[in-house]
Amino acid sequence: MTGSPLDIDGLDLEDLKQLIFRLLEENVVLREDNVALREEVARLKGLKGRPRIKPSGMDKATQANTTRAGVKTGRRGAKRLVIDTEQVIAASVPARALADA
Repeated sequence: MTGSPLDIDGLDLEDLKQLIFRLLEENVVLREDNVALREEVARLKGLKGRPRIKPSGMDKATQANTTRAGVKTGRRGAKRLVIDTEQVIAASVPARALADA
């Protein structure tokens, strides 16, 4: 878009779309150049650059862990419950509880 300004009133719809697309592409390139130049200026001035932040790893916590598949969690020293005695307990149930069923 160097040179004289365009007369956009004389452009049809397709030409306007192409112009907008070209301007958006140019805008992206200029923004990337601007960021690079700002980083270079900061480096030359001896300032700290943008911080390098590592990902937190929280997304890994939501995924299934394939290395521990089949391993039960809980207390490691817990043993299986063994039933050695059975006992029947009589309970008194109100008559209205039986009527609702």
